[in-house]
Amino acid sequence: MKIRFHSARWSLVAFALLAWSLVGRAQPSDADLFPYVIPVELGAAEFAPGDSIVIASLRGDRPHLEIGGRYLLEGTYTLASLDSANLSWSITTRGPSGPTPIQASANDAVRRGPGKFRLIKTLVNDGWPHVSFYDGRSQGGVYFGETGAEKTVLRQKSWSDFTEPQPMTNRGADIFPNAINPSNAAIMAYLGDPIPLPQNLETRYTASALKTEFTALVDAVGRKVQKLAVDTSEFPCLVYGTITGGDDLQLVQKAIGTTPGYAYGGSVVGRSGNGTTYFAINLTPDDRYPREHVEAVHRRLMIRLQMLAEKAQTER
Repeated sequence: MKIRFHSARWSLVAFALLAWSLVGRAQPSDADLFPYVIPVELGAAEFAPGDSIVIASLRGDRPHLEIGGRYLLEGTYTLASLDSANLSWSITTRGPSGPTPIQASANDAVRRGPGKFRLIKTLVNDGWPHVSFYDGRSQGGVYFGETGAEKTVLRQKSWSDFTEPQPMTNRGADIFPNAINPSNAAIMAYLGDPIPLPQNLETRYTASALKTEFTALVDAVGRKVQKLAVDTSEFPCLVYGTITGGDDLQLVQKAIGTTPGYAYGGSVVGRSGNGTTYFAINLTPDDRYPREHVEAVHRRLMIRLQMLAEKAQTER
C-alpha cells in the first residue's frame, strides 16, 4: 500500500509541475512575432467631418514592407460620421489586380466614438497601404508607407471618397442623350477626366516612336502590319490596328517584354474573318505614369482599349 501511495503522490507532483510549467510559459509578445519596427510616413488623407485615424506604430516580421511579410498596425480612431463601420487595412494596387482574400485580422468592426485598433496583415500584392473606414464603400481614411521607401506612399489621390455623380448639363444631354441616365452618370463620374499628355512626354512614348517600335516588333516575329494608328487623346498613347495572322498578339507581347523602355500594359484583341488580328495595346510601363494619376489612368485604360479595338475592327 505504501508503494502505491508514494507512486500516486509523485504522479500528482509531476502533474503539478507540468501544469505550472504550462501556465508559467509566456506567450510570444508582439516584439517576438514582429521584431522589426518600421518607421511610418503618412500620405494622402481624407475624412468625413469629425472622423480621424491616427497610426501609432507599424511592426513586421521583416524589416521592410514587402510581399510575403506579416505586419502589425496599431493606432487610434474617432468615428463621428456613422453609427458603425468597418476599419480596414487595405492595399490600393498600382495596376490591374484580381481579387485578393479578405484577411479577418486586417479588419475590425468599430462603433461611433473614439477607440483603439490593432490590425494584422500579410502583404499579398504590391501597392499603397491605407487604413480606412468602410460602410459599403470607403468613408475616408489615410494612406501610409515606409519612411524612405517612396514607392510605398501615395501622397496625392486623383479621386474623392465622398464625390457624388454630378448632374449632366443640358449641353451634355444634347451630345450624349443617354448620359443623363443616373447609372451612366455614375459610371462617367467614376471614370473621371482624361489624363492629358505630359508636356515632357518621353520621345519613345510619342505616336511616331510607338508606331516605329511596334512595327519593328511585329516584323521581328514574322507578321506584317496592315493598319496602324495611335490614340493621342490622353495619356498613355495607345496603339491600335490590324496585323496578319491569328495568334492573338502572343508573340508580339513576348517581344515587348524584352524591349528596353517598353512593357506590355494590357490589350484587347480579336480575330477577323479574313485571317487577320485586330487589336489595341498599351506599351507604356506603369512606372512612367504620373504618380498622382495612376489610379485614374487604370480606371480609363481598359475602356479605351476596348473602344479602340472595336474601331480597328470596323475601319476596313
